[in-house]
Amino acid sequence: MTRAPRALLLITGLTFLVVACGDSDSTTSADSPTTTSHSDDHEHSDDEHSDDEHDDHGHGHADEREVDAADAPTVAIEVLADPTSGWNLHATLTNFRLAPENVSTDHVDGEGHMHVYVDGVKLGRIYGEWFHLGQLEPGDRHIRVELSSNDHAQLTVDGEPIEVEAMVTVPETTGGHSHGEAMQVEAVEPLPSVTVEVIPDPAGGWTLRAVPTNFRLAPENVSTDHVDGEGHMHLYVDGRKVTRLYGEWLQLPALEPGHHEIRVELSSNDHSVITIDGIPVDVTAALMVEGEATDGSGEESHDHDHSAGGGSTGEPTPFDADVADAVQTVEVSLAGGRPDGGVVKVNVEVGSVIALHVTSDTDDIVHVHGYDILRTVGPNADAHFAFTAEIPGVFEVELEDSHQLILELEIS
Repeated sequence: MTRAPRALLLITGLTFLVVACGDSDSTTSADSPTTTSHSDDHEHSDDEHSDDEHDDHGHGHADEREVDAADAPTVAIEVLADPTSGWNLHATLTNFRLAPENVSTDHVDGEGHMHVYVDGVKLGRIYGEWFHLGQLEPGDRHIRVELSSNDHAQLTVDGEPIEVEAMVTVPETTGGHSHGEAMQVEAVEPLPSVTVEVIPDPAGGWTLRAVPTNFRLAPENVSTDHVDGEGHMHLYVDGRKVTRLYGEWLQLPALEPGHHEIRVELSSNDHSVITIDGIPVDVTAALMVEGEATDGSGEESHDHDHSAGGGSTGEPTPFDADVADAVQTVEVSLAGGRPDGGVVKVNVEVGSVIALHVTSDTDDIVHVHGYDILRTVGPNADAHFAFTAEIPGVFEVELEDSHQLILELEIS
């Protein structure tokens, strides 16, 4: 099975600061880790299985894939109360490779992903060994993780699912822990950065991949003291914090039709925002979803038009326009890779055609973030192009190779 084309290939950069690092769904942590339980220690009732919806593309329990007992993978989990908020899940696997890059493709022996359920309700897929569960309701909570093939078939041995369960006791909340305004910590050399891509999942929804450089993802140290060069990431969708990222891959749910802003931000172990010269190390991208999000039956619609592409230094994008049609032209002169007069913010009316005319005494690539437009610039070639400002928001224009911010566009 071939993969669907990518919706966007997205961007490294430093963007505007959004809010605090503490989880909005914080809960008081327990004093010690929870117990760990294995699948063969517990039997499921039929009622429990009735909630096990393989909602990726309507599998139900008809889709099971038998694994030879001699080569069968195993999974064990720990569910740990996070000192700051929520709960963290740590899975240990044998004979099984997590392969998020192959999700929703054909079965391959010994690889796939995991599904996690809380009290019989599917929370999502797990693509890495660590996963942030977030806040859980007070009381005794039942956590279950099952192994799944790339094609979402449930893996079984002698007809029994390969899965593991644990019970956790969540105390009543007492206001939780909050950092107030976002704490910040300056990055040290070598300076970190992060790139992101959002890929349509053939089974519905989206696959997000965020790759940091010069930065080690250390979920085992989350909510502990700051250590230079390590931590985790925070994911925001349309300005709302969705979750922490402990690994490079995450499943995003189906998004409603319209424009969406996806932002990934680097965070220290103690949840301080990582900054360079006071500017957060993060990446913001715009995703345009067209068509119906659902058909009313709960099944995912596949009528989305993933029309925010481009990404080469010369290919047209869906937003390209003729310079002659521009109602506004912004001139940027670069000397030594920096804008004369400093970085400025320009207001642009949504729906209008804007032209950028960039001159430079050094070779680089002009990158309009969010619109994913890239154009070469240098001593022998100006970057002079236009596009239709269809997506509202604040977007950076930077030099791709040097990561130098040269302009901010506020489209409203």
